[in-house]
Amino acid sequence: MRHYPTLLNAIFIGDRVLDIGHALGCYPRALIGGQVPLTDKDFPFIRHLECILCVMGPKRALLMKAYETMGIERVVVEHSDCTPDPASIADELRASGLTVDVVDFTQGMGRAFEDAGRIFGRPDEAARAARRHERDMEAMQRPVAPLGRRVVTLLGLTNPQRNEHYLLLETPGGHLDTRILTPLGCENAGALLMDMAEEVVMEGIQRVSSPDRLDRLDEAAPDAIVLTGDPLVGLMALQEAVTRKPSLARSVPALAAHAVYALPHCCSALPASLPRIWTEWRNALSPQAAPCTQRQQ
Repeated sequence: MRHYPTLLNAIFIGDRVLDIGHALGCYPRALIGGQVPLTDKDFPFIRHLECILCVMGPKRALLMKAYETMGIERVVVEHSDCTPDPASIADELRASGLTVDVVDFTQGMGRAFEDAGRIFGRPDEAARAARRHERDMEAMQRPVAPLGRRVVTLLGLTNPQRNEHYLLLETPGGHLDTRILTPLGCENAGALLMDMAEEVVMEGIQRVSSPDRLDRLDEAAPDAIVLTGDPLVGLMALQEAVTRKPSLARSVPALAAHAVYALPHCCSALPASLPRIWTEWRNALSPQAAPCTQRQQ
């Protein structure tokens, strides 16, 4: 039986729950997340309550109030290796009278799909999705010819309520390198753009608080620039850098070849989506790919 997208009368706590729910076509009325950029744009029908750290800290009352005022039937919580683990408050929520289900991501994606299928009432579809995910992950492990690209990746974040924009840099050694760049035989060329005075947070991501840091793109010499999150933030930063230093348009291989790509953000909070993300990055960075600005999906 084919299932169509369903809006559940639930609150999801954890981006991984939303990711696996998306794979099964099941969405919450409200979300407590924070690790994945642009979920408010990708899922505008979901009410975004607060970040996980806030709700697990001083703003627990916000969750309780939303549960009551929205008439929520259940809370679906992520159990992961993150610190703090959202599932650590499951018993507390149950003791407060909330109906709570847990999706366990610590035992592999097979277990996570099994839990999600049971909770969402789609066990057969979840079993098929689990088999497909396992097959796709195995395909990712097969040796590929090294692409040999030098890549700078910029993450753009937007706060529409405050009309604020933030630019971040994917630094070497982070999750992106582990899952995408290194397996594809690419080098993260962002080291020369780092500022040792800035903290590296969120799986190897560093805030670019000073716009003139991109003036050093000629030293990094990437032959591909990838924009994740809100690509407009990265495009504007590149435009401003070239305006300040016009020689970048010729001296930076990626800019000279127009090899600028808008691709999906890669982070550990998107385990169900990883094969699709990996494929899009591989296709864009492959030598046969036409150098152009690609649309993010």
